[in-house]
Amino acid sequence: MNSSDDDPSSSNAPQVDTSEFFFSGSGASALLIHGLAGTPYEMRWLGERLAAAGIRVRGVRLAGHARAPEDLGETDSDNWYESVVQGFEELRQYGEPNIVVGLSLGGVLAARLAADQPEAVAGIAMLSPAFFLPRSIMIALGIVSRFGSLPGQIYLHNTSGADIHDSAARRIHPSARLMPLSAPINLMELARMVRRRLPRITQPALVVHGRHDHTCPMERNVNYVMKHLGSAEKRAVILEESFHVITVDSEKERVGEEVAGFVEQFRQNPRQTATG
Repeated sequence: MNSSDDDPSSSNAPQVDTSEFFFSGSGASALLIHGLAGTPYEMRWLGERLAAAGIRVRGVRLAGHARAPEDLGETDSDNWYESVVQGFEELRQYGEPNIVVGLSLGGVLAARLAADQPEAVAGIAMLSPAFFLPRSIMIALGIVSRFGSLPGQIYLHNTSGADIHDSAARRIHPSARLMPLSAPINLMELARMVRRRLPRITQPALVVHGRHDHTCPMERNVNYVMKHLGSAEKRAVILEESFHVITVDSEKERVGEEVAGFVEQFRQNPRQTATG
């Protein structure tokens, strides 16, 4: 196995910026969290859109991501969460409302943070949240997870690229061709834990999901989140064309508009830091 071929930052990968980012702003801070086996690139366009509106933005790189497949295999959901908490602490120092925005796995991690720190998280936006994968995949992962350390030694080969409707966006998207089987198993364990905590989340919430998401089925994820989320103020937006990675897909402008509008309410009402 040639690890460099599967590193999103290698010379064989599309030449896009997969590094972490910070954009200055004022009035509110937004923490952006990418998805499983993804990179900060997934959130960079959205970060630039928010920064253009004057919002302070921090895009984190989750532990083990944007590196060789073995690096991801050496991490688990607690390591990923540590990356989120570290980025969040950097934003808290500004003393302004903090909004957490996560894609896929990032949406689950954002929900964990909102439940853990209700006094510090003012609002949460979950984009294509990964609380459920297709049933057949979840059943298979459940079976394989019983084999101890074996999943950490098995790597899944991705030949189709990212789940993106827009062909041009899909061609340049940096996708790791190998992913340790332990990674989606860790995601499902995390999702199971965070699902139980959704009623604790009372902050204003936005959920955006593509109707034709092949990675995290729209109906099951959105219905579950909207039913169990404890927020009095919550809204779901369904995109009619997009697949899973909605932050770079054909309706990314709509995503940017929705998220920017959601965050803006906290800038206009700076005393509204959290509702729970």
